Amino acid sequence: MIRRGVLLSAALLAACVLAGFLTGPAGADRRGPAAAADAWVPGPAGEEWVLPGDRDPEAARVMQALARAYPARVTVAAQRDGDWAVLVDGAWFYWATGRLLPEGLRSQWASFAPYRFYRYPAELPTVPLPDPLVRARLAERVARNAASPPHRHEGFLSQLYQARTRAETEARLVEAKFSGLRVRVHGSVAGPLEEVGRDLERLSGEDPEIRAFLGSLKGLAGFNWRSIDGTRSRSYHGYGAAVDLVPRSYGGRQVYWRWTMENDEDWYAVPYSHRWMVPAAVTRAFEARGFVWGGKWLFFDTMHFEYRPEVLLLSQ
Repeated sequence: MIRRGVLLSAALLAACVLAGFLTGPAGADRRGPAAAADAWVPGPAGEEWVLPGDRDPEAARVMQALARAYPARVTVAAQRDGDWAVLVDGAWFYWATGRLLPEGLRSQWASFAPYRFYRYPAELPTVPLPDPLVRARLAERVARNAASPPHRHEGFLSQLYQARTRAETEARLVEAKFSGLRVRVHGSVAGPLEEVGRDLERLSGEDPEIRAFLGSLKGLAGFNWRSIDGTRSRSYHGYGAAVDLVPRSYGGRQVYWRWTMENDEDWYAVPYSHRWMVPAAVTRAFEARGFVWGGKWLFFDTMHFEYRPEVLLLSQ
């Protein structure tokens, strides 16, 4: 492993914090008396997201992005009872400082981990250089989460995907086709995933890099009823809303931050040349259909794509 002794600047550390890499998303605690809802419903792509006089722009943008991203499921985003909320199958879920909670749990928001809403980068972020301060911050966060694994309230995603239990989730699964491979995913994700596959098949006729990459895959890993490693929060694989691209060989390169951390305290600083990477054209094809790539995260997972169209909307 090549190690460079240049310290990461305080400005870059601050940028990591602001991007949500080292801390969770912020949000105001707005639990006030009942008030008339200032409703917003999905409209044309160019419609204004933030209502005039909105008191909590971050909550407003997130909740309205959810309504845009899942118009068949999130039918209304509104200000209700002093907070922003979204309506899914007749059930309201409140912002609650980023926790997305049913009304009865709003006052208990501190008991739950927030959902991750963040500005997804259009290009590959700059890899941080090894730095004692960053290393210590990340080690502290990993240790804290190990001692008390984060627990996200699953009500919103369970309602969104109609997947409250394993049996109910499995009933929603379908087999999707992707470049000659098959994978089980949620029915609402199968269409976008197959579109990615068709897009890449067309592009592979002109781009030998894409053709070679698709040929290097031995399979896709989709639905897997489990929690995110190191948490008590259900993985997007557990909803059938994520896929891992599995190659025949990683070629000795790094693919997942936890595996790398076992042997390298500066895992976050591993250069892209030492990671197993997805070609940029492949990543763009996934992003165009609503998927984000774990290779752009500080806590990297370069085989992983998950369906997060709301995150891509927030990044526009």
